[in-house]
Amino acid sequence: MPSGEAPTITTQPASAVIPLDSSTMLLVSATGTGSLSYQWSLNGSAISGANSATLTTAALQLSDSGDKFSVTVSNAYGSVTSGIATITIGPRSPAQRDLRFKHVQVASSLTELQHTNVEAVIPGNWSVIQAPGDLGPPLSVGNQDCGTIGGLTSCAWLVDVFAVPAGVPGFNSYYGVDLLTNLSSDLASLGANSVMTSLDEQTESGLAQDIFAYSVETDPTVSSGFTLQRAQATDATLATTVSAMGAKGVVVTAVSANSSGIDLVGYAWTGDAGTAYDAQTVLTSYASVGSQALGLAQEGYIVTAVGTADTNQVLLVGTKVHGDTLSRNLSYSSFEGSGGTSSAGQIVVGNVFGNDAGNNPNLPGHLTLLAQ
Repeated sequence: MPSGEAPTITTQPASAVIPLDSSTMLLVSATGTGSLSYQWSLNGSAISGANSATLTTAALQLSDSGDKFSVTVSNAYGSVTSGIATITIGPRSPAQRDLRFKHVQVASSLTELQHTNVEAVIPGNWSVIQAPGDLGPPLSVGNQDCGTIGGLTSCAWLVDVFAVPAGVPGFNSYYGVDLLTNLSSDLASLGANSVMTSLDEQTESGLAQDIFAYSVETDPTVSSGFTLQRAQATDATLATTVSAMGAKGVVVTAVSANSSGIDLVGYAWTGDAGTAYDAQTVLTSYASVGSQALGLAQEGYIVTAVGTADTNQVLLVGTKVHGDTLSRNLSYSSFEGSGGTSSAGQIVVGNVFGNDAGNNPNLPGHLTLLAQ
């Protein structure tokens, strides 16, 4: 019989954390003389028909967490069995083109591109940042660096922009400023392929004009899909209003308080028509934003909106598919001035600027919420 080499595995199947309701592909690479045959096993039992170098699972459920996969590779001269690849089920991931969830589904692939400010002097001029093909997280909200100079209102907002991961069609991000009286018309002018991802209304008594800053994300690969639903709430009606919107499949993506109440901006999406969401609101001090957001993440919520509630409070909105319980990865960092806030594998889901209107001088100027 001719001599030859038994199979040798060069790339082992890898353990992984897979989002709930997602499938995954396991891969093995091997060398050996002649043709190689493969037999995959699940928890020690052979899987019928699983006879190639790759194995693609069905959509995985909580009951699949801890499943152990291995593969035996054979040829005419012997066989070898791979190591064990263990699958752990993680929280459900939003769809890649769902603009309502701050891109937490691609956070692990991201690198920050720029860290800058949107500035405004109104009436007169204001800067606009456009980031075609990039991911633009929400701008900073809260007690901004605003004032009146020579009868003009001047403000600045912090912005981070990220590069789109390889293989993902780009998005278009836009940051702008306008008079508060134009908010309704600005919202109405957004295309049905766009989502307002943050809103910061500045109505302090010392300002010459009431203004707002906002961020918008657009999916240039489609022309429609997102339906705006705007609501007004008070502190007393906030929780029930947001919860009712979530139950109808509407995700609140931007929120801000003004003299009339609390503005809520939300969207339904045709990509998940029929999905009901649990939505929770938290009113908290500037000093407690990070710990409160972490608490939401531990309960399975994605922070989908961060805004002001009044001069001393911040409002957080957390959203998750109804019944989800798996905790999510979120961290937060504080920093003074305009230093960097994020790193590879993270994306900003909330940016807060302020110091409890001066009541907490030990609170750093900015606090950033980071999904990982």
